Amino acid sequence: MKFDITYRNLPRKQHQAAREVVERHARRHLEPALEAFAGKPLRLRVTLEKRKLDHRVTGRLQLPGRKVIVAQNSAENLDTAVHEAILELARQAERHRARLSHEADWRRNARRERLRRLRAPDLSDLRQQVEVSLASLLPRLETWIRHELAYLRASGLLPEDYPTTADVRDEMYVRIQSDWDGLPHDPDGLHRAAIKVIHEILESEKQRAARAGQALSLEQAAPEDAITQAEDMVEEEINEFYQPDEALQVEDLIADTEIASPEAEVDPEAVDACLEFMGALPTRWRRAVLLVHQEGIPVDTAADILEMADERLREILTVAELYITERLAERGFGTAELSRLCRR
Repeated sequence: MKFDITYRNLPRKQHQAAREVVERHARRHLEPALEAFAGKPLRLRVTLEKRKLDHRVTGRLQLPGRKVIVAQNSAENLDTAVHEAILELARQAERHRARLSHEADWRRNARRERLRRLRAPDLSDLRQQVEVSLASLLPRLETWIRHELAYLRASGLLPEDYPTTADVRDEMYVRIQSDWDGLPHDPDGLHRAAIKVIHEILESEKQRAARAGQALSLEQAAPEDAITQAEDMVEEEINEFYQPDEALQVEDLIADTEIASPEAEVDPEAVDACLEFMGALPTRWRRAVLLVHQEGIPVDTAADILEMADERLREILTVAELYITERLAERGFGTAELSRLCRR
């Protein structure tokens, strides 16, 4: 990699020292990010400007694929400004490499390969024991995973299509199997441990999504807009209310004696509003409310799952319950009991 450095308002006697600073940081931080472009003629153009109160560094680098990356940083110290600008160029080079290699397409295969490596081929009995122990808990755990994915995607913390419920469930199985000896084997203890593992998986996915947020392939087709989708569904509205294949059954004519009375029935609109307000809570607050009020887990156990002190969890529950209750009252739902709404 060649260097083309321009100096502005910088004394001539400092030019050589400034050039050495640029070359040192570029070889330490930028060249490792450019290994994928080895053999290509690369030229780093840097402008070093001395201003009244600080130094401003601007770096430009043209990469294969008709991509020009630019980074700029200002700091009182020239070394600091150069360091931050070079780091930003390295991050942009990594994102460009990911786009060219279609990393967004093969990351799912990489995940599957990682799960295969975690599975021990000689532990079939242990794998069967884990599957049998989790079989009765699986519906509740999958519901929890779906709820968490829905909230995280609605908050923009996870992409719409990855990971899926099956991805999180499979990794949960593998992690529980690898830590089986250190986990409780009773249903309640295993359920709490599984929820904790699910949270760890989703937190790692959130961090991975944040790092790869700008590394999406530019060659992928853009999704259809809402107007195009609506035009494609013209004349399909009849299927929303007309089902020609639907046959009347005997049980449709018999009254259900187990239906709850209107007084005991929870208003579906109140449930929807409650879920909406919970979506506005921070992630750990929302999980605390759901663990205690939906799953019925004691506060001290929920605190262990969320890795926080009991008193801290009680403070969070008090504030979150007050917030949701007040918002429900604003919507005209009165003093609805939060536990009933969560378990609806």
